[in-house]
Amino acid sequence: MTRYRLRAVLLLFLVLNLTACQTWQSVSLDAISPAQLIEEDRPASVRVTTPEVTELELVAPRVEGDELVAVGGSIPLADILSLEVHGFSLGRTVLLALGGVLTLPVILAISLVAGCGTGSC
Repeated sequence: MTRYRLRAVLLLFLVLNLTACQTWQSVSLDAISPAQLIEEDRPASVRVTTPEVTELELVAPRVEGDELVAVGGSIPLADILSLEVHGFSLGRTVLLALGGVLTLPVILAISLVAGCGTGSC
């Protein structure tokens, strides 16, 4: 059982590290229009804020005429108040990596001490 515990801990840190790399990043609608952003960057998903709905995540968005069309429906481009896309977060990634590097030896030491306490050393 202790042989698999180390693998589980390492896998947990890998999964946490991968999820820390991505975060929602706001796009300035003054610098670029939503239609231009969708056509140039082709993001896998976007988060849109409209007057009627607080936040709505759209998967596989594309622009058709004057509407932003996605898997679940469409939104007029004129109704978009803010737009967010997934992007790389260097700060969160470094913080989590450092936390993992500092925490991993402590977890391994506790695991070894707990294993030796049961007589399986």
